[in-house]
Amino acid sequence: MPVLSSWNTKVHEIPRAGLSGQRQATAQERSAIADRLEIPDCISLSADYRIKNAGKGRFALTGTLTAQLRRTCVITLDPIIETVRERLDCVFLPPDKIPQLQIEEEEALTAQEFEPIVSDTIDVGRIAFEVLSAGLNPFPRKPDAQMETPPQKPKDNTAPEDGDQHPFAALAKLVRDPKKKP
Repeated sequence: MPVLSSWNTKVHEIPRAGLSGQRQATAQERSAIADRLEIPDCISLSADYRIKNAGKGRFALTGTLTAQLRRTCVITLDPIIETVRERLDCVFLPPDKIPQLQIEEEEALTAQEFEPIVSDTIDVGRIAFEVLSAGLNPFPRKPDAQMETPPQKPKDNTAPEDGDQHPFAALAKLVRDPKKKP
C-alpha cells in the first residue's frame, strides 16, 4: 500500500487553470515512510506543488519536497538529522500515451519523466516518496566524522618508512627501481 495515498488528486478535480497544493505528512505517514526507507525516523515531510493541465490528457506536476529525517552516521553510528530538499517535476499521461522509446543513457538524463495516470488519479504521494528515496544520502555521516584506518604492519616486521603507509607502497617502489624486489 502506498505510504502517501492521501496525497492523490483526481484529474476531474483539477481546474483548467491548474491546482496548487501544500501537503504535510501525518504522523502515521511519517512512521510508514521511516519503516519503508529503513531509517530511524521521518521527522517531517512536506510538499508545495502545482498541477497544471498540459493539454491532450497530460498534467504537469512541479514543486518542491522538503523533509527532515533522523538517520544513523555510517562512521560513528550516532544519530544525525538529514535535510532533503528536492524538486518535483514530471508529466502524467494516460498509460496508453506514454512513449515506449528506448532512450540512450545520455538522453535519459535530460528526458522528461512520464508517469501514468491510473484510475483517473495523479499520484502525487508516490512521486513524493520516490523523489525522497532518490534524494537520500546513501552514506549519511556527521560533518566532523572521519574514518580512521589503522597503520599497516609491514610483512617483514620492520618499521615502515615514511610514505610506505599507503596500500600501493610496494608498487611505488617498483616504479622507482624496477630491478629491485619490494
